[in-house]
Amino acid sequence: MPLNRAAPKSMDERREESRRKIMEAAMDLFYHKGYKDTTTRDIIKKAGILNGSLYNRFRSKEDILLSIISDAMVDFLSEAERLIAEDRDPMMAFAFPVSVELYLASLSNRMAALIYDAHCSWVAVNEYVNIYGEWIKKFLSAYHRDAIDDERGRMKIIAIIGAVGNVCGYYANGMKEDYKAVLSQMIKMVSTAMELPVFDVGALVSRISYVLESGDMVICGRRISYDALREDCGDGPSDKD
Repeated sequence: MPLNRAAPKSMDERREESRRKIMEAAMDLFYHKGYKDTTTRDIIKKAGILNGSLYNRFRSKEDILLSIISDAMVDFLSEAERLIAEDRDPMMAFAFPVSVELYLASLSNRMAALIYDAHCSWVAVNEYVNIYGEWIKKFLSAYHRDAIDDERGRMKIIAIIGAVGNVCGYYANGMKEDYKAVLSQMIKMVSTAMELPVFDVGALVSRISYVLESGDMVICGRRISYDALREDCGDGPSDKD
């Protein structure tokens, strides 16, 4: 009997497979070696690809970082969307993207440093603004929907993102403050900036932390376990599955 052979992969499938391989190699290097000390040559070697394969898919190391951050945020926000949609408090939608990064930064100095490096890139910050804006629009049809579409609205989001980046830099340099306490202060700032009332900060932090701690993070298509990030003593993220 003839053997069943797998159908050959399409060009798009091969390109996506190569893109994912590059991002996974880069994520490991950025996490263990640091973004600034990682070169494109390092990424090419770890991914086991030719120079052209990288530059056909990414313009630069910064472009790879942007893709990692963007994919991670979109993946996790998508997973959390059902839980967030059940909450009718508009501040939940505004505060949740902020909380994701604060949570990750509090778990790992290395992750905090990587997030901080991303916040130092204007290209990445602009992508954050776009993701944040699209996320908020899903939940705020009755609340200030137009407030984030103009330049003034974008400036508000940039200010919030800048504050989060600086706090992540603080975590990267040894801050041990519980992320829930930091998130409480950040929610108050978001409330003021976006002109939305928050009636019970403690209850909102509890609802957000429940969602954050209910599952592992998804980065580069992999589930990164809580335990692997929690003990940042030299071992980096590992696959849960």
